[in-house]
Amino acid sequence: MSEGYKPYTPGWNDPPSYSFEDTVNAQHENRPKIFDRIPARVFPNAPSVQSKNNQISLDNNEICDDTLKVPAVSSTVLCDIPVEERLSYVMTSLNDSIKNSTLPDSKKVDISKRLSRLEISWKDSQFTDIVQQKTIALVEAIKINDYAEANRLQMALMVDHTRQCNTWIPAIRQLINQHT
Repeated sequence: MSEGYKPYTPGWNDPPSYSFEDTVNAQHENRPKIFDRIPARVFPNAPSVQSKNNQISLDNNEICDDTLKVPAVSSTVLCDIPVEERLSYVMTSLNDSIKNSTLPDSKKVDISKRLSRLEISWKDSQFTDIVQQKTIALVEAIKINDYAEANRLQMALMVDHTRQCNTWIPAIRQLINQHT
């Protein structure tokens, strides 16, 4: 019976043969680092900011009832700019940032084209109020040169509201990246 038997040689598309022990070891060795994270440190002397209605104004750096200082810009901000003036405020602030940037002219033209998509989407009422408020907070952060906060807000917009922001948010990313 063994005279006609040829040893098996796997073909190019045959799946590899693994033993169960090898699979278990490989799972533990190739485990993503996300599971090995260290919990965040809590500093005992860090100020905690609590307000009654969790609203922080964009204009000043303190809460009316308390004397604690808070950042000038936050993503949980309720905007005090009237709805009709929000778009013009965002566009003029971003256009000023483009003019003052040190980017090459070709990049400035590309950024302006992408921001025109922002303007068109805003006029077509494609943005929710939350996206408008976060965009205004992002523009405020860029305006006061707080690029760390602007980076955080830009990433939050891109992750949380991808469908509404994916055409124009890379332009703002370029504005932020030139300063970081």
